[in-house]
Amino acid sequence: MVKTNSGPHHPHHIYSDNTWYFITAAVYQRRPLLKEPKHKTYVREQMKSLTAEFRLHLSAWVILDNHYHVLVKLSNGLELSRLVARLHGSTSYILNKELGLPGRKFWNNYWDVCVNGEGSYWRHFNYIHHNPVKHGYVDRMENWEFSSYCWYLQHKGLEWLNDTFMRYPIIDYSTRLDI
Repeated sequence: MVKTNSGPHHPHHIYSDNTWYFITAAVYQRRPLLKEPKHKTYVREQMKSLTAEFRLHLSAWVILDNHYHVLVKLSNGLELSRLVARLHGSTSYILNKELGLPGRKFWNNYWDVCVNGEGSYWRHFNYIHHNPVKHGYVDRMENWEFSSYCWYLQHKGLEWLNDTFMRYPIIDYSTRLDI
């Protein structure tokens, strides 16, 4: 395990191999620059591409107008910062160009949490899927297109999803992460 800190205004990162990470990143100044569906789609496609390239396991994800969350397992923890840098670098370049904001800082720092045990894993999983409801985008999780929830609904079923929510209630991590 390696612990780093980039300075007083940057979050600490713990890099550990074969570990699940809950990652959050927000658009700079929390502006809704991902409001257009095509912008969220671009971020989603970049995530998929990097998942294959880094050979990681992406368990859950959601993309909102001004931030995203992912639950991902990396075999090499030191790859975490490189993964996020690649995602943010590629998406900020294209999205700034698309929005007519070249050279503008697009993403704020990212925050990560090493998931600690089965309960923590499932609570983060549920938190990610409930996020569009929490922020008022939709009334029901299945109505949000930019989340892995619908994949689980289709492949595992509503009973399975409801069971995960019953056994592992959502913890509001935003009070800790300033989301």
